[in-house]
Amino acid sequence: MMRAFRWSLGITLLLTMAAVLVPLACARSPWGASTIAAASPAPEPATLGPGDHSLSLVHGGLRRTYRVHVPASYTGKTPTPLVLYIHGGEGNAHAAYLDGMDKASDRFGFILGIPEGTGSVKWGQLRAEWNGGRWSGGECCGTADDVGFVSQVIDAIELKANIDHRRVYATGISNGGLMTNRLGCEMANKIAAIATVAPAGLESSCRPSRPIPVLDIHGTGDRCNPFNGGTPPLGACAKVSYVRMTPKAVVDAWVRIDGCANTPTTTTRGKVTITQYAQCSGGAEVVFYRVEGMGHTWPSGSQYLPAFLVGPVSTDVSQADIWEFFDHHPMP
Repeated sequence: MMRAFRWSLGITLLLTMAAVLVPLACARSPWGASTIAAASPAPEPATLGPGDHSLSLVHGGLRRTYRVHVPASYTGKTPTPLVLYIHGGEGNAHAAYLDGMDKASDRFGFILGIPEGTGSVKWGQLRAEWNGGRWSGGECCGTADDVGFVSQVIDAIELKANIDHRRVYATGISNGGLMTNRLGCEMANKIAAIATVAPAGLESSCRPSRPIPVLDIHGTGDRCNPFNGGTPPLGACAKVSYVRMTPKAVVDAWVRIDGCANTPTTTTRGKVTITQYAQCSGGAEVVFYRVEGMGHTWPSGSQYLPAFLVGPVSTDVSQADIWEFFDHHPMP
């Protein structure tokens, strides 16, 4: 009898500890909260009000997830811009909150959509990546129809919120920046402009349906997608096998694609050198921010890994720069 009691008590204590420790471990993860589904998930709202919403849809036979942050100022009466944040490889939607995108949504009044890539669940966390396409010397990552998924996410949000169709934008970092470039290539009919941070490249087959405005931000201290291209140092980042394009090569490609005159203007703001190609076809422009010393990090975002691994965060550039670029470029 006593042995049975002790055994039962031990099991109870273990379950109690697990209930406490697992959420704590998830909260401390640099990539976000647990993706383990509840037994009876709440029904999705027909309309989206201010706050955070966890949503899903089926695409390509897969249940895909995304989050939406609606700013406190949203009333549903006025068409509102939509900004998609495309997280980095091995990340998930929580990265947007670590990088302060929800605060930017509240500050600037746009609805924030955060689709999640495909991958596996490790230690209770979704570790996901994006199929960003192919370029000379590189290909990343997987075979999922992520362009179709993101297009469906836009449609789903537009059914639940009053979205300004002329002001839908996409931004992302690293593998998410690569995916954002691909969205610019293949979804220029839906996305008005894109902003990329530290992308690995640009797909060679890029042929957008119209010239699309592009902002590219890259730090000279990036250890994952090095400023001089090539492959990163062993151990700095995952997937070191493919060759990264230099940011100059990416920007030069967009200048050709958008039909820009090769006569940029260059200005300096602190540690940021801004190269602007303003004379492009269809009213587009291509802008490049060279940020001295910035690592593989979101502008003014979180230091999600030690600086000796990925490089430091820079406060010389921020989400305000990205939003200002978007705000100047509605769909023509």
